[in-house]
Amino acid sequence: MLLLGDVAENGLWWTGGRSQLLPPNTPASTHRSESPQKKPSSLKNLNLDWDELANWYSLIINAAEGWFQVYEDICKEYTVEPQSQRDLQLLEQELLQGQLHTQRLLLKATESLLKRPGRPITDPSDLRTLFVIMDNPLLHSNSRPFRGFLQPEAAAPVVFPQTHPKPSKPKTLPTSGLLSGQHSGIVKRVIGLFSNAPADCHQQLIAWFAKIGNPRFARIKDLVSGFLSYRLLRQIDKKQHTEVDITAGLIPEMRTGRSVGGSYLHDEISSGGLSKKKKEAEPKIAYTEDWQIRAAARVLALLFAANNAPGLRQGLSAQSAVSVAAVGSTRQHGLSEGQLLPTSDFYNSIVDYADLVSDFESWESKRTKFSFCQYPFLMSIWAKTHILEHDARRQMQMKARDAFLDSIMTNRTFNQHLSLNVRRECLVEDSLTAVSEVIGSGSEDIKKALRITFRGEEGIDGGGLRKEWFLLLVREVFNPDHGLFQYDEDSQYCYFDPNTFETSDQFFLVGVVMGLAIYNSTILDVALPPFAFRKLLAAAPAHGLGKSSRPRPSMQYTLSDLAEYRPRVAQGLRQLLEFEGDVESTFCLDFVIDTEKFGTLVQVPLCPGGERKPVTNNNRREYVELYVRFLLETAVARQFEPFKRGFYTVCGGNAFSLFRPEEIELLIRGSDEALDIASLRAAAEYDNWNHQQPDGHVDVVGWFWETFHEATPAKQRKLLSFITGSDRIPATGASLLPIKISCLGEDCGRYPIARTCFNMISLWEYGSKQRLEGMLWRAVFESEGFGLK
Repeated sequence: MLLLGDVAENGLWWTGGRSQLLPPNTPASTHRSESPQKKPSSLKNLNLDWDELANWYSLIINAAEGWFQVYEDICKEYTVEPQSQRDLQLLEQELLQGQLHTQRLLLKATESLLKRPGRPITDPSDLRTLFVIMDNPLLHSNSRPFRGFLQPEAAAPVVFPQTHPKPSKPKTLPTSGLLSGQHSGIVKRVIGLFSNAPADCHQQLIAWFAKIGNPRFARIKDLVSGFLSYRLLRQIDKKQHTEVDITAGLIPEMRTGRSVGGSYLHDEISSGGLSKKKKEAEPKIAYTEDWQIRAAARVLALLFAANNAPGLRQGLSAQSAVSVAAVGSTRQHGLSEGQLLPTSDFYNSIVDYADLVSDFESWESKRTKFSFCQYPFLMSIWAKTHILEHDARRQMQMKARDAFLDSIMTNRTFNQHLSLNVRRECLVEDSLTAVSEVIGSGSEDIKKALRITFRGEEGIDGGGLRKEWFLLLVREVFNPDHGLFQYDEDSQYCYFDPNTFETSDQFFLVGVVMGLAIYNSTILDVALPPFAFRKLLAAAPAHGLGKSSRPRPSMQYTLSDLAEYRPRVAQGLRQLLEFEGDVESTFCLDFVIDTEKFGTLVQVPLCPGGERKPVTNNNRREYVELYVRFLLETAVARQFEPFKRGFYTVCGGNAFSLFRPEEIELLIRGSDEALDIASLRAAAEYDNWNHQQPDGHVDVVGWFWETFHEATPAKQRKLLSFITGSDRIPATGASLLPIKISCLGEDCGRYPIARTCFNMISLWEYGSKQRLEGMLWRAVFESEGFGLK
């Protein structure tokens, strides 16, 4: 209790009552005049002893934990007879009740402190108290205080007392944990103070969040995210109040400003107005008015900024924070370089249940001051894809409508689709010609729904021909022999070839194809390195919409970016940075780079006068920065510019700005993780079988899934491509890729048939598993195209 009184008293320094603690002969004004003279260096770190703070909280929260040791010491010292098990249980119960009371007092003192801060927060040092409060284990869902040694329910979780109890709780909310709103009275005030702090305090907060360490950072993020989910659940549970017209239009409305005669009244009654219903008002997005939701989103934006700021963390350098070998391993776990947590950890599943289309449209039209589109990191890739598909569908419908109206006015043939007629043997040339004609015409037909016709083939495009066109075209333009891109054998990635003989139109076509793939919800196996998608997003045109939680991305090339594409070169440059001897005399380098042009090595200066500027220990970092920038930007500017232009010719919508680079990569390329056959099997659909659920009852279906599961990863992807037209699963997961398996009838010696338009494979009732495997794999590996030639 004395400790609790101590924390409540010492907390007054922040609430504005610190002058009361000064000696009587010390003027308060003298102290206030000294406070602004703090050294800026003290703000670099929080200067909190986290271990000591954890011990202090443990002493308060687990006050009864050491009672048995004290009891044993008393028995030994005073030769007291041991008590019975029942008496010891009762004693422990009393002590646990006292511990619970102590916890309640701590929470009440904390909430009282937050209710009356006394003055606004203007100095970053004032925020340290909030970090102390947020470290209270009672606020977090994983807190497990001492529950006793002898209590039968000791293993059961304890629900801590509410500091801000409500008379009734919605039935849809959990009864414990973060989503229950436990201690929301404290959490909402801490979040509110963080959110409403000045901009300079927010910058300091980002630096502090970035340095507090992964476990504590994750705990704070989970607390704020859980509170946001709780508030959203409260909004979902609330019944929207609607005004009911009790007259239901039975009383006619009379116009003002004129005399009303009997004829006018008769006209109003007989005009059919009784049957007219008032236009229903658009439903209001309730969460936009909840200050707690807005505050939680702003604090999560600060945490997200700290999560992506490796340069702010101690002991890290923007150039040498991650080794070359670590770059691939971090990406395999969804963790980009320098991040504390993966981007997906900030997704809030409750946000996905909001009316995202209305939220997006209100953000576009700037109707509301708050929308989740201002904080896109809270939305999962499924939610963003849903918005992107809505935006694409809306633009397609607009273009189809405009084309229809134009055909009426000009008496021309109407086509609501972008139709491309190409030859398989001249795929790149025909595609480039067709796309160039559409864009060159000045119309925006490129944003119509795409339909592909392979000349001389019977296929009708319901989605499958489009998939194959993308697959074959990308395979050809990214082929090293085509000369547009060059590959690195170590990284298995490709990048723009700076010495290509191809024209810029070819790169423009590649950009258009990638844009069309996103626009038409088709994934492509494009082996561009991850930093290329960040480069593409940084070059996006300004969308001109309302403010966002994140600044416009700027492209800063690092050695780790080069390591993604050319790891050997990056390793050599890293060794140059770490070399402890004399760089100038050992390596004899100048600020030039050797490039091969037409079979001849040419030296290109990295800066003006670079051929006369030696690389030394003092300027070697500058040399590495210029070297990396030349390889990734300067040398490929002629190729990247038309590629970017072609991409944003199609993907210029506002929905595209919601994605992050790693999400764009996942959206374009799909996921290359190992196929989860069990998920594909669970999501499968069946048609034309004798049994309603053939999986488990029909041998052929079971053999098919066994064959799929037992195949090598390469053969699995080949089979998936045979069925769906792509060998990669969507960004949203395998569960959203339903494969339909239909029955063709008894075995008549024919091969299985795939309909990629519908992700369908049709099987004959083969007599054995070996027969199925033979016919299936031959169909997979020896077929391409649609119909007979």
